[in-house]
Amino acid sequence: MVKKIVFSVIQNHDIIKRVITRLQLVKTLNLILHDPTQDFFCLSDMPQSFKNADLIVVKVRNECSIDVLHFAKLYNIPTLHDVDTVLICKNKIALDYSLRTALKKHEDALGKFLMPNSWNQSLTDVNKFKEWALPKLPIVIKSHYQHDKYNRFNFLAQEIDDVDKFCERYNKFLYYDVYIQQFIKCDGFEYKIYVIGDKVFGIKRENPIYIYLREKPDNIDVGSIEREKFEITEDIIKLSKILSMELKLKIFGFDFVKPIDQEKLYLIDLNDFPSFKGIPNIENTLSRFIEDYVLAL
Repeated sequence: MVKKIVFSVIQNHDIIKRVITRLQLVKTLNLILHDPTQDFFCLSDMPQSFKNADLIVVKVRNECSIDVLHFAKLYNIPTLHDVDTVLICKNKIALDYSLRTALKKHEDALGKFLMPNSWNQSLTDVNKFKEWALPKLPIVIKSHYQHDKYNRFNFLAQEIDDVDKFCERYNKFLYYDVYIQQFIKCDGFEYKIYVIGDKVFGIKRENPIYIYLREKPDNIDVGSIEREKFEITEDIIKLSKILSMELKLKIFGFDFVKPIDQEKLYLIDLNDFPSFKGIPNIENTLSRFIEDYVLAL
C-alpha cells in the first residue's frame, strides 16, 4: 500500500534536497512537496492531497507552516510533530518553561545539566531596561520567536552602552518582548546534538559570540563556521531521550556549552527540526526514519 506524505519545507537546503530525492525513489511513498513561502491556500477549499495525507512533515519557516499544522490537528491528520509541540519550540519563553520543567522533573537523572538564568523583557522604555539590565551583565538578548530567520538575533551586551547599539541595530524590535539569557563564559564552543529517533549525533563548532569577541566582524555567517564531531556521552543520550519524551519530539536538535569554571553543562537552545549540518550522509538516516515512521502508521 502506497502512503502519501506531504512534506512542507523550503527545498533549497542541501540536506533537504537530498532527503527529498531519496524519498521520491521509495515506491511505497507518494511524496507531495509544499513550499510554505510560495504555496498558499483557498481556506474554504484546501487541497485534497492535504486532506488525504497519511503524514504531514513540516519544517517550520513562517506562519503558513503553523497554519498547515493547525489544519492537520483539526482534521486528525498525523504529523511528525503536532502543532502544540511546534508552538512550544517556536516561542523561546514557552520553550524555556518546558526545558526547565523537564530538567526539574528528572533532576536525579540529569544532574549534570543546568540552564542559564533567563528573563522576558521589553525595550519599550530603554532607560528602564538599562536600569534592570545593569546588575545582570553580561547578557545575551535573543528574539522571542526563533523560526523566522529574518526576525532572529543573538546579541551580546557586555556593557550598558551595548544596549544602545542593540536599539540602533534592531530598532524594529523595540516594541516587542525579547528573550534574555545570562551569558555563560565557556570553552569557546557550542556543542550541537542532533536526534533522529533513537540515533544521536554530536557536532561542535566555535561559538559565534566568541568569534565576535575576538574579531568584531560586522556579520557572522554561522553556516560557514567549521564543525567537527565529538563523542556522545551516556549523559547526553539520557538527556536526548528525556527531551524527546517530555516535548513529544521525534527529530530535533539542542545546544549546550561547557563553562570554564565547573563540570556542569548549560542547555541553551532547542530546535524541533534543525539543519543537521556537519553530519556526513545524514540525509540517509533522516529519509529512512521518515519512511519507516509513515509505513508504521
